[in-house]
Amino acid sequence: MYPYFRLMRMRLRHAFRSSRHLNITDEFLWSFRPMLGDLDVYPEMNNGRHFVMFDLARYNLAFSMGLFSYVRKHRLAFVVGGSSVRYRKRVRPFRKATVRSRLVGVDAKFFYFQQTIEQGGITCSSALIRAALRKKSGTATPVDVMSGLGYEMDLFMEPWAEKWASWDDERPWPEPLI
Repeated sequence: MYPYFRLMRMRLRHAFRSSRHLNITDEFLWSFRPMLGDLDVYPEMNNGRHFVMFDLARYNLAFSMGLFSYVRKHRLAFVVGGSSVRYRKRVRPFRKATVRSRLVGVDAKFFYFQQTIEQGGITCSSALIRAALRKKSGTATPVDVMSGLGYEMDLFMEPWAEKWASWDDERPWPEPLI
């Protein structure tokens, strides 16, 4: 189940704060403790839960900069358009873990985030996530969204993220089984 209580607590924590103007190229941190609902049978944080924690870290960033309010006002929706993750170490239960998020690219449709989960100073997993904002007529342009929030942003892409995006765009889409 999606961790709605964590999301509600995060929303309440930001409800009475004014949004901040952030340096969008900085690294952003969000911490959590893996609880029983986050674990698999081994016991360690479930691999799918890594993606949920990455989602929550991006929501925390959106709340901090006022993007969440902008999204609601303009009837947009957060979507993930692709991801690639590597797992290296177990994320142990009940111990503080930190998600580090960094924007590594922006193109005409997507924001590209490198996100890592660390615990005890050790990187446990790392992902590249392509995320967008959808509207009824298609995808909202990231530069326009950021401009609406008061940020001046140009399109950019770190070379390794650009290679991944090109590879992902060229990958064949599976045919339906009909």
